[in-house]
Amino acid sequence: MAQNKERALNTCSTNLHKKTLGYKGMLVISSFITIFVWGCLENYGRLRRSDDVKTAFEDGQLPSEYHYHFHGIRSDPFAIIGLEPDWTLKSKIWRPVELNTEEFKYMTKWVWVDIGYDREGVYGAEILDPEFVKIGIIYTAVWMATVKVDKDTKTVEVMPFIYQGGGL
Repeated sequence: MAQNKERALNTCSTNLHKKTLGYKGMLVISSFITIFVWGCLENYGRLRRSDDVKTAFEDGQLPSEYHYHFHGIRSDPFAIIGLEPDWTLKSKIWRPVELNTEEFKYMTKWVWVDIGYDREGVYGAEILDPEFVKIGIIYTAVWMATVKVDKDTKTVEVMPFIYQGGGL
């Protein structure tokens, strides 16, 4: 009886080994996945948090050559961005706002913070292209944003992820 159990275990072990990939197979699959993901990320930039950018927004010492836009409502915007002069914002959710106006100062003071889900409060960040070259700045409390860049046309899309709540 003990021999039957041992034979059954050996058969299961052999079948399991045949069904799973060896380390070489896993390496090949991992390589393909890495190449695929790398190709998908080719046109995406990122945000790099910066205390200097946060301070510049709070003190009103921002680059005057940038063009500025906000997302949300004027009295409580989700985010304010400034882009280098040679870059164009491609989006219908962002609206232009003039620097050095009372409206801009008010918006900077009242950037939206979701109290229930606030992670770190309002922060400043540099907007970077896929090669990590700075193309703009952002001031927001939104914890995540997609930055899609087209270097040929010098256009950028910044799509903040705004949690709209939900319950159990």
